[in-house]
Amino acid sequence: MAYIKLNSKNYFYNLDLISDKAGGKEKVFVVLKDNAYGHGLKEMASLASAYGIKRAVVKNLKEATQIKNLFEEILILSEILREKPDENISVTANSIDSLFLLPKKINVHLKIDTGMHRNGIDRKDIKNAFKIIKKRELFLKGVMTHFRSADELSSELFWQRENWREVKNEVKKICKEFSIPVPAFHSCNSAALFRLKEHEDDFVRCGIATYGYLETDPIFDPPKLKPVLSLWANKISSRVLKKGERVGYGGVFTAQKDMIISTYDIGYGDGFFRNDGKKELKTAEGKRILGRVSMDNISCEGESEEILVFEDAKRLAKHFNTISYEILTKLSSDIKRVVI
Repeated sequence: MAYIKLNSKNYFYNLDLISDKAGGKEKVFVVLKDNAYGHGLKEMASLASAYGIKRAVVKNLKEATQIKNLFEEILILSEILREKPDENISVTANSIDSLFLLPKKINVHLKIDTGMHRNGIDRKDIKNAFKIIKKRELFLKGVMTHFRSADELSSELFWQRENWREVKNEVKKICKEFSIPVPAFHSCNSAALFRLKEHEDDFVRCGIATYGYLETDPIFDPPKLKPVLSLWANKISSRVLKKGERVGYGGVFTAQKDMIISTYDIGYGDGFFRNDGKKELKTAEGKRILGRVSMDNISCEGESEEILVFEDAKRLAKHFNTISYEILTKLSSDIKRVVI
């Protein structure tokens, strides 16, 4: 069956670069949401923990529960919990309303909207949020924001960072007024961490860079990261395709000569993109994918028992006019992951 190889050496190499830029591995929240960006939640969490990372970010309680014994703190980004979770699980408060819905006496990180206008409370509501937090006996562990354009050639990152600096100063004043300990601050994603000369917070939150990618403008001279994931497929069958015969749905590929072709056990049902066969697409080893990608298989010239479908998501992303994130996160969780 098709399977995914996870290169632990490359992963640790990327974490070395990130930890060095962040000021130490103790300052890194490793982002493992959405099945670790398609890499496999449990596999990548185990590797991160073995490396010495103490904090992780996930999408929901289901993900947090699977890795709860591996980290000192796990931060849930998107789910509003109705019951108190384990002590090392924290929840992001993305709105004022969510503060009323969360159970009392749980750990929260308050998200502030500094310009992305997606999640987070408005700056004018910060003091009110603190009143609710204190009244509802929530434990404020962190205050956070998210940069909207750190990967783009514009000045918006610096405008938003100034907004964030003002927010932090305001939070410190309110904490003093309310006799609340100053929480940890965190804002930098992968792109911001490597674009800024230095980060100014207690923690950074890195996702895509840990897996070997950055979608930043090349002018920023991004670090030489190493992809962690490679996708492999095994042969289902082989046959001789005679000159003039066509293969696959719609018969969009026509053999120009007699040739041996094989089908392999990967397709769009497994999360690999559906190539329509009109634009040439090759595997990492240079084998042309013949015709359309089917739900469960692809066809290539030759009769190798195993093929390397891709090891660089950016190459595929360029072909499909998307970003590496989408190529990776679409991969089915049912595909076997093997750590090497």
